[in-house]
Amino acid sequence: MEFKMRIKNLTSLTIGGGSVIVGTDIPFSELEIPSSSIKGVLRTAVTQFLPQGFTSCNEVEPKMIRQAHRGKEPCDVCQLFGYPDARTEGCVNFMVETKDLKKYRLMRVSIEDKTQKAKEGALFSQEVVKPGTEVVVNVIYRDNCGERLLKLLLSSVLALRYWRLGRNALVDVKLEEDLCKRVKCDPEMGKIVGLLTNYMW
Repeated sequence: MEFKMRIKNLTSLTIGGGSVIVGTDIPFSELEIPSSSIKGVLRTAVTQFLPQGFTSCNEVEPKMIRQAHRGKEPCDVCQLFGYPDARTEGCVNFMVETKDLKKYRLMRVSIEDKTQKAKEGALFSQEVVKPGTEVVVNVIYRDNCGERLLKLLLSSVLALRYWRLGRNALVDVKLEEDLCKRVKCDPEMGKIVGLLTNYMW
């Protein structure tokens, strides 16, 4: 099944980017919002706020995930979001629509840890998403993963409200539709969907 969610940043948002223009002292870092970042932050958020009845290995690094599941069945979080050496990429993938992002540039400088002074030649400009901007994320969920892991996915979306995205940005999130009209929802899942009907903040 496919559905859409909207993520609204409450503070300036920066996630990914690379130096595409390099000049003396002022490289420019262009903004991107990779789908892998959305998957990663949802995995981390739901691990921190794991609902009762679900399991997590509490790991995010591939090497540590391998060790945690050596000789064991993967935890629920890894089944949902994927894990190293698996035959599939998990139960869910994301596509981020970024064409209408409201962006602006900030000037930044890198600080030397030891001296706490600006590094020479380390001034750069960086794109950030303006607070209040909505990002549409297309969610693709494999139906054969079942309603139980769908509930865990929705719990991860809810948990994102209390977590951070990118470089410590506060965000809110909501679904574009009532999923209980498309799938069978138990009372707990119905409550989660209800909470995700509108923005919280």
